[in-house]
Amino acid sequence: MKLTVMLIVLSWSHSYDAFSVLVFLPNPLRSHYDQVEPIFYALALRGHNVTVVSPYPPKDQTSNLRHIFLSADRFMKHTAADWNMMELSLTDDQFSIDQWKLHADVFVPEVLGSTVFGDLTRGASRFDLVFLELFFGQEALAVLGHIFDAPVVTYASFGHTPDVLRFAGAANAVAYLPYMELRTAGPLSLFQRLRNTWMQYASMLYHEYWYYPQHDALLAKYISKPLPRIRDMLHNISLYLLTGNVAVDGAKLYPPHVIEISELNIKGTNPLDEEIKVIMDQAENGVIFFCFGTLLQASSFRKEAVNTFLSVFKELKQTVLWKSNLNASDWDIPKNVHMRNWFDQPSILAHQNCVLFLTHGGLSSMMEAIRYAVPVAGMPFYGDQWRLLAYAEYLGYGLRLEYKNLTQKSLSWVIKTVLEDPTYKENIRRASKILSDKPMTSLETAVYFLEYVVRHKGAHHLKPLATKIPTYQLFLIDVIAIYGTLFFVVFYLILKLVILSWTRICKTQLKEKAD
Repeated sequence: MKLTVMLIVLSWSHSYDAFSVLVFLPNPLRSHYDQVEPIFYALALRGHNVTVVSPYPPKDQTSNLRHIFLSADRFMKHTAADWNMMELSLTDDQFSIDQWKLHADVFVPEVLGSTVFGDLTRGASRFDLVFLELFFGQEALAVLGHIFDAPVVTYASFGHTPDVLRFAGAANAVAYLPYMELRTAGPLSLFQRLRNTWMQYASMLYHEYWYYPQHDALLAKYISKPLPRIRDMLHNISLYLLTGNVAVDGAKLYPPHVIEISELNIKGTNPLDEEIKVIMDQAENGVIFFCFGTLLQASSFRKEAVNTFLSVFKELKQTVLWKSNLNASDWDIPKNVHMRNWFDQPSILAHQNCVLFLTHGGLSSMMEAIRYAVPVAGMPFYGDQWRLLAYAEYLGYGLRLEYKNLTQKSLSWVIKTVLEDPTYKENIRRASKILSDKPMTSLETAVYFLEYVVRHKGAHHLKPLATKIPTYQLFLIDVIAIYGTLFFVVFYLILKLVILSWTRICKTQLKEKAD
């Protein structure tokens, strides 16, 4: 990876002044860190001084990059106990109050109360830029920008969530941009728009009146000096790096300081080990690669689900490579199925005989599937997996199957449909071309804008006025209230006139009859 980043860096001709950047990413989810790690190496190789605080030591040593280890073991224990993703996939409320409360009660206090955070914020270090992953239960960390009086860049691993759009001043098009929990893509029906509106505004009210005040209280507990409100610090963010691409989740309306990045996690392919290479080369009917990422282990599946997979695979003419931690001796493994604890995913997807990717729909996996033009059959479990696989269906390069609907019949239908209908392969080839056709790579784009923010002292000129006005003005609540009042007054006056006129007419008619 380091060589790839170095070649990219050396190809740039921009002039720049070295600066110091703090990368504070305590999130213990490895995939979130891996998606942006190349940015830090690129900055260091361009001469900038990079301090990275995370649970993951650097893979490569670089002179300008210093790593500070920050454990998140306590939070991971709570996560493992409380967040069973297999069970979460069976519910419609994955982002419940209890789950966000876990961040406020466990994760954020663990970070704010750590020796690392205390030493860093009370020390003599000074930074020109702060890089964070806000809007994933870590909004309180925006205080680092205030403490160091430095511009804040946030990476949004879930892309265009309602809060990201609101604080960035972007167009939150409720009419066509579905909330993550809606689990759909494309044009919305009337019922979906009603539900989408309710979900988005309910989420906004929840965050505005409970979630952010909780983070304000936590900051007051761990930091003694007066601080701005969380809302104000979030409105002050200089740059948003959002995961996404038109080939992955469609086109969106963003202001200039919101930048989409993709493919940062794709570091090229390595030669396959000899055994896997022989298996793939000799697979006359192609290879199906089955992998549900690092967090979702095959041992977490119910026994009947494992038997369903094995029964369907047994009937296929394709070879199946399954990333699995199951003990093969405990199961009746078909001859065409090969299981391992780990596979080199990019290298397998890049092989010409890989015909289908059976995936959970994680961002990294979806990017790699599109990059190497392998159609997908997906089973989402959590977070943006639902949205990404919904777009795969909408854009025509994959199908999804919910875990709660898993049967031999449904799984067999999804796999065979994607394999036998050539339009899925054609559509993902088209998406692959779109993904790679851009003037700069995502790494070049990210580094350019990070340097741009420092050069222009926060680059606040890129931010729309929507980031500076109160929420009630942004959503025209005051305008709606005035027009609503005027409408009510006019309606009331008209109604009174009608009643008065009708009363007079009735009185006149009664008088005429009496005469």
